[in-house]
Amino acid sequence: MLDIRCVFMGTPQIAATVLSSMLEAGIKINLVVSQPDKKVGRKQKIVYSPVKQVAVDHEIECFQPVRIKEDHQRILDLKPDLIVTCAYGQIIPEDLLNAPRFGCVNLHGSILPKYRGGAPIQRAIWNGDKESGMSLMKMAKRMDAGPVLAIEKVKIESQDNSTSVFEKMGLAASKLILDNFELICSDQAHYVEQDEDKVVFAPVITKQEEKIDFSKDDIEILNQIRALSFTPGAYGLIKNKKLKLLEATYQKEPVKQPLEF
Repeated sequence: MLDIRCVFMGTPQIAATVLSSMLEAGIKINLVVSQPDKKVGRKQKIVYSPVKQVAVDHEIECFQPVRIKEDHQRILDLKPDLIVTCAYGQIIPEDLLNAPRFGCVNLHGSILPKYRGGAPIQRAIWNGDKESGMSLMKMAKRMDAGPVLAIEKVKIESQDNSTSVFEKMGLAASKLILDNFELICSDQAHYVEQDEDKVVFAPVITKQEEKIDFSKDDIEILNQIRALSFTPGAYGLIKNKKLKLLEATYQKEPVKQPLEF
């Protein structure tokens, strides 16, 4: 593999899948950057992000700034040739974007310019899309607006939910970076600017959107449940109690007594 200084930035499982694939392919990662550890449960147990766990397992230094905009000198000191990001969770400051010789590339969970933003996979499922994909792009100052190098398409089946599509996207993202890594580092990569007239945004899911409105169309409700399953989970209020609905199927024939418990 090429002898370059590479930094990987990511946090959730989809990013951990990509990082693991890069390491298994023999790509040397000099530094991993992930979100800070979280305390969960009554005992406030410290839990690593999936990406940090991969770094620990491979004895790679993991840098976890609370605010990367204010705290990224450790990355600059490394003088990286390339930064690869996937679902990191913070906006990368401009001086860091401009630091690597081969730039900063990002693996984004949609076919750009459709679904720029923090919830591209969930929005695709919610909208009933039959296909989405991963985009390998060069990062720019504006979020998800940089030029695209390559796309790997992913089918969204009727039985898929966000959990299963995230798994597919992790494999697609891994293939993208492995297939294009040497091209990126050869300085011969050809990035294509996005068509701004075709931009669709995919904002992060709000707490209000988790609640099911049962007056909506049946298919829209089904897609909402799929899009939010298993985390955070769509819910309905049944007899003033919150009930999460993690799986559902569409039944054409009407039921005699809907929502009877």
